[in-house]
Amino acid sequence: MVDLNKNVTWKEIYCPYSVDTELSPSGSEKGMKSCMVASQMAQTEVLVGSTTCYQCSNTPYSQTSNNKIIKGKASMVARAKGVKLLESSQNRLGEGVGTEVHKMIPKFLEQPGCKCKDMARKMNLWGPDGCENNKTIIVNHLCHKAETVGFLSWVPKSATRMVVERMVTSAIAKVRERQDGTENKWYCAVTTAPRKIPTLNTCLDSLEISGFQPFIFAEPESARPSPRFDEFFIQNEKRRGVWWNWIDSLKYGLENTDANIFMTVQDDSMFHPDSKSFAEKIMWPDERTGFISLYTPKHYSVVPKFKTKPKPTGVNRVYSKALWGACAMVWPRAVVEAMMEHPFLEQWYGAPTRTKTHWERIKKQRIEEPWRIQNSDTAIGKLMNKMERSMWFVDPSPVNHVSLTSATGHGDNKGKRNCGRCAEWNSSLFNQVPMVFNGEPMKKMFTHDEIVVDIPEK
Repeated sequence: MVDLNKNVTWKEIYCPYSVDTELSPSGSEKGMKSCMVASQMAQTEVLVGSTTCYQCSNTPYSQTSNNKIIKGKASMVARAKGVKLLESSQNRLGEGVGTEVHKMIPKFLEQPGCKCKDMARKMNLWGPDGCENNKTIIVNHLCHKAETVGFLSWVPKSATRMVVERMVTSAIAKVRERQDGTENKWYCAVTTAPRKIPTLNTCLDSLEISGFQPFIFAEPESARPSPRFDEFFIQNEKRRGVWWNWIDSLKYGLENTDANIFMTVQDDSMFHPDSKSFAEKIMWPDERTGFISLYTPKHYSVVPKFKTKPKPTGVNRVYSKALWGACAMVWPRAVVEAMMEHPFLEQWYGAPTRTKTHWERIKKQRIEEPWRIQNSDTAIGKLMNKMERSMWFVDPSPVNHVSLTSATGHGDNKGKRNCGRCAEWNSSLFNQVPMVFNGEPMKKMFTHDEIVVDIPEK
């Protein structure tokens, strides 16, 4: 009979799914390892001690997702993560008209289930013009809340509607003033593919909180998003693959929108609530800007050749022949138009293999089955260099890489595959990322119309 209460050391245990993890600064997690099975189930790292691992190894369905100990650990950590993210999303609305109105309502009058913040997020998505068009709906909602909650109890009942209308008008004016008269029209494209543990809804929720309206381009058998995104969900009839699905998403935006800002997103990205408003403040660092990445992999946070020397925080230009990481890229429309005309798109078959013979065989296979073409981040880096475009990365990273497994078989999100300095959700992004570019204040920012784009050769 196995003694499940036995205290054991890691030397007595063999489990291929237990991997070493870094100690916490406090040292409270000393002696813990990361359980990859539980971590995949919880969509975040799950730490276990040697005794727990021993118990799992000696109970039914050992080292599988059906093991009751693994299920329990994963469930506990997932609940804790869910509560933390929920609290963050509830406290962080991002910027917009809805946020400005919400500031005018005393917090002590908020009631559970009142859905006030849901309305605020919707108003943020509408933007100033959308709120102007839907002003009657907003005013009616606020008047109803004023009557039921009493946040305008000091106002005569006959004047409530007038006061509410002025609140909304004031909020719209404030947001328009912050925009400095610039007209930013966004198109946000999220590409998604089947995953063992879907992350799409996490990604879409964070985008919505940030103020984006995402379009979803899904490979066959991908997880469907929440019903509220149905209008913007585009399902591929046949498998397109990571490269061509990305290209299709950009072409769709060019053909169906007049957006002057494009953002391409991978479905395992989680955005800081201030991502959109911050991005609008750093457009564009260079007249030859290719893109601004809101996701910064760990190795782009350090000085090249000095792996322990951190770069200054801010917005940094990266020089690379083969880019790493394409989770969240913001593009000027003119650059997207030029990219879609570039002959390189048809010439990319993925990163070459080491031997010429093997590569020719793989290349032939990918020509016959284009959905096999991968390494879109590498391709983007090469394309930017061909087009002589600059590549900029925001650090600390407003975007986290949240999936524990790759949809294309490229490993987990540890090490280089996640941000080294990840922005904190419970703090303003403007307080975390200084307005410096390569360590220096930017003397001039360039407008959409000032972006220089060369016409590609046919």
